[in-house]
Amino acid sequence: MIHKMSRREFLKLAGVTAGVVTLAACGTKATEKPTEKPGGGAPPAAAVTLEFWTFNDYAVGVALDLFNTYIKEFQDANPGIKINLTGKPGTDILTGLVTGAGSGQLPDSVQIQLGSGGDLIQVGALADLAPYYKGLSDDYKAQFNQPTLALCVQGDKVWGFPFSAYATILYRNLKLLKKAGIDPTAGVKDWADYKSQLEKVKAAGAMGQGKVLASDWIQKHFYGGVPGAKKDTIAADGKSTTLEADKYAILFQYLLDLKPYTAGSFMYDQPSTDLFISDGLAFITMGPWLAPTFEDAKTKSGLEYDAVLIPGQTTNDKGSVKGGEFTGVMPTKNVEQAFKWATYVSDWPQETRWTAKIGRIMANDKALAQPDAKANWLAQVTYQAYQTAMAEGAFMKKIATGWSQPEIDYGTQVDTGALTPSDAAAKLIADMNKILSGG
Repeated sequence: MIHKMSRREFLKLAGVTAGVVTLAACGTKATEKPTEKPGGGAPPAAAVTLEFWTFNDYAVGVALDLFNTYIKEFQDANPGIKINLTGKPGTDILTGLVTGAGSGQLPDSVQIQLGSGGDLIQVGALADLAPYYKGLSDDYKAQFNQPTLALCVQGDKVWGFPFSAYATILYRNLKLLKKAGIDPTAGVKDWADYKSQLEKVKAAGAMGQGKVLASDWIQKHFYGGVPGAKKDTIAADGKSTTLEADKYAILFQYLLDLKPYTAGSFMYDQPSTDLFISDGLAFITMGPWLAPTFEDAKTKSGLEYDAVLIPGQTTNDKGSVKGGEFTGVMPTKNVEQAFKWATYVSDWPQETRWTAKIGRIMANDKALAQPDAKANWLAQVTYQAYQTAMAEGAFMKKIATGWSQPEIDYGTQVDTGALTPSDAAAKLIADMNKILSGG
């Protein structure tokens, strides 16, 4: 049975580069001038309003405050251009762009997952920015994490600019841990230690974690912690998976062993978040976008929490998946103006503030080198997770639709006892490869 996708579950479609985002030990000062002037160039002769879509959780709270600041700065520097920001769930952004490519009803610029880029290129929903990109300085191009930039700049085509990157981490309810007799300062060493902590939490009258089996995306939070697991998920040609049956069998068995300590709601479901906030759930694996909700609860209800790396089967292995987002421009009549906006919002001074204020790492090495960015605790732990996390899927590349459905199907059968972990894993890999190869 297929479960309903939440906003961030859709990120299973997202990809990130196999390269490393560099959080430098020392870097340039935040007082440097931007690599490019905001937007650059003279304003257009006639006033233009650009429709800009971003994620709905970027259109509230501190993130929205930042965007409003960026919009004001950009409009002040480009008096002939106005920005109209609209927040949408990731699924709605993708659907709107695919549908709009056929009807001609498109926004002028968007932020969307790298994993959706291949679909957008295929339907013609992205403008090729090469004619404008060649006019940018070498310094501007050098600021980005170069393997990530290479996903957006493919041969003689330029499909946009890298924006944020992320990796999943393990949130911990510190009140529950202490109540269960667990010393939070000892961390979570490996799978055996994690299971032991879940047992103690249940003995203290609470649940350990949100549900994992039957979610392809959350299964990958733990799959990367299997010793020897490959980190790229999909082969370079897009026709097969790098996931392996023997390693998936290990994962399925471990997740099945955790079932007695697992709540009935998935990690990303609101009931799991509510349980965590009300001191009824000890652990949630999720991306950094959940931290603002917990920060709010910290103020309003006294929640005590932190985040650590997702453990692996051994102390030398860690779990986590990683993904990323880019700023693209649509082939509307406003491509030139939208390009100016895209280059501005992607420049390191804006991306530095993004990291410093909301703790999101960026696919921008220069931004991450700034002192304010390095000082954010959430960015620090996410950056650590990013180094060994596995990619969630293919990036800026069209692959077969539904390639991850077998993880859902066979995870469900392991959860219900219909198949053993070993049998389910073998069928999962065979079915996934059949879908990817088009067989």
